[in-house]
Amino acid sequence: MFYHQLVLLFREVYEIVQKRSSITDRVCLTLRLRQRISTLTLFTALALVGCGGNSDAPVTPRLEFSTLKGQVNLSSVTPTSVSAYAAARFLEQASWGPTPQAIEEVQRLGIEGWLDRQLATPPSVLNAPGFVINHDSNNPAESDLARIWRDRALIDLGISGPDQLRQRVSWAIFNYIPITGSQPYGDITYFNALQSHALGSYKSLLKAVTLHPAMGQFLNNNQNTADQPNENFARELMQLFSVGLVLLNADGTVKRDSSGKAIETYTQIDVREATRALSGWHHNYDPDLPTSNGGNFGKPMIPRTWPSNAHDAGQKQLLGQTIRANQSIDKDLDQVLDILVSHPNTGPFVATRLIQHLVASDPSPSYVSRVAQVFARTNGDLKQTVRAVLLDPDARNSDVLGRQTPRTGRMKDQLLFSTGTLRALGCRAVPMVSHWDNAVRPVTGRESPPSVFGFFSPFHRAPESLVLAPEQRLLGRSEINSRGWLLSNLERSREGFVQAGCEVALFEQAANESDESLLTLVNNRFFRGSMPPPIQRGGRDLLATELADKSSSQKTSGLLEALLLTPSFGVVK
Repeated sequence: MFYHQLVLLFREVYEIVQKRSSITDRVCLTLRLRQRISTLTLFTALALVGCGGNSDAPVTPRLEFSTLKGQVNLSSVTPTSVSAYAAARFLEQASWGPTPQAIEEVQRLGIEGWLDRQLATPPSVLNAPGFVINHDSNNPAESDLARIWRDRALIDLGISGPDQLRQRVSWAIFNYIPITGSQPYGDITYFNALQSHALGSYKSLLKAVTLHPAMGQFLNNNQNTADQPNENFARELMQLFSVGLVLLNADGTVKRDSSGKAIETYTQIDVREATRALSGWHHNYDPDLPTSNGGNFGKPMIPRTWPSNAHDAGQKQLLGQTIRANQSIDKDLDQVLDILVSHPNTGPFVATRLIQHLVASDPSPSYVSRVAQVFARTNGDLKQTVRAVLLDPDARNSDVLGRQTPRTGRMKDQLLFSTGTLRALGCRAVPMVSHWDNAVRPVTGRESPPSVFGFFSPFHRAPESLVLAPEQRLLGRSEINSRGWLLSNLERSREGFVQAGCEVALFEQAANESDESLLTLVNNRFFRGSMPPPIQRGGRDLLATELADKSSSQKTSGLLEALLLTPSFGVVK
């Protein structure tokens, strides 16, 4: 019943995100309705405390961080116009989650200064050890070891890597340009490729994706030859990675004909012609490669040397443009990418995807239009496009507490929830605790996306309200179980968290001082110092009743497990 209630509550999150009512009002209304129809669970009882009637006087949330050990001391920060609340909110969009140090840095540099520094930070990449690159993929023990290293390494980098913005953009891109079914080493090299190009030109990104052996293997362009064409990659390159299925206006809205029918972007003939232009690539094989690296994932694909006519050298017509006959295979690839990147659809297409993954699941057309203009003006410069996404008024207007921009907000996916939680705890790496695998796998325990459409469709809409809510597609018992399990491990596997550098002692010290000290620390670290009054009162009630006689570690774990599963933490608003 507990998790069922949570699923129902989280599925109402987008009512909170999209409507004009305050989060406090919506949470209280939801809980009062639920109280009439079911027996209250611990969660609903906790959050309902303090909701009361409309006559309750509001409690002013904290707008500054306290001076508890390990917190930001605002007196030591060079004054800027960026409040601690605004800095934390910005970091939820542009990093894997706020930390006291990151908040201080944003306040010291300003949001634009922090962006400039991050945009200039070189990419972090993963260097896979030998047991990941070279292992027997038919040996379950060796395969499990390689997968666990991959999963932990990715989250370790998210927790402590210096290129926080680049990593968030790489994750955004991976969600709509994914691979699936690859070996762990293939996943790692694909991640490295995204990292290297996530803030470069969109053409360079698409070229790296096209020639990556894991993508070649996944969408079969490694099998595409002049005499045996394989259309899989060419179709998805257009449909899912660049121009999309239907023509778009500059603001991302769909173009329609006189009868109201959406106008298709391309035809089957275009798919065929793109397939011809992309033919003739194959893996750069070395002798004696192990099964775990059968595609030689560390090297881009190269033109086939046999048969000599594997690439179709004839003239092609793609989206109304001519690709001349007898060009080199490289020239044909470059021209295909030039046509796609310069297409008027690609700007709003990419703008929408990046906004959805960083700021807002259901962005306004005007927001999409402003970002798309930057993409078009810079010929697909992702650095400038991402900057436009994060500095846009729709992204920044809500930096003042209590002022909400309509249609701004998104639910945290499992990876963002996990990394954000660990960063707020002060962790430096993934805690080494038993059965951690499901909690650190990127989304709902999956090793990779289920299909070429990624973990979730960008077009998924919330039931009833029908607003765009892609991440909500994943919300279910499995993910909520995973989130609760991660938090409960803080007490069960305390030493694992300590060894990972997590500031467990700081939270225990606060719990030993007083309930209010612990609640203040949790408020500062996880709720931007502005925990909604009903959640504050619910936390106090929980600490004074069910957690009253517990140890400091049990109090910390119990309080976090209850409060971090609320929409107030689960939504970046």
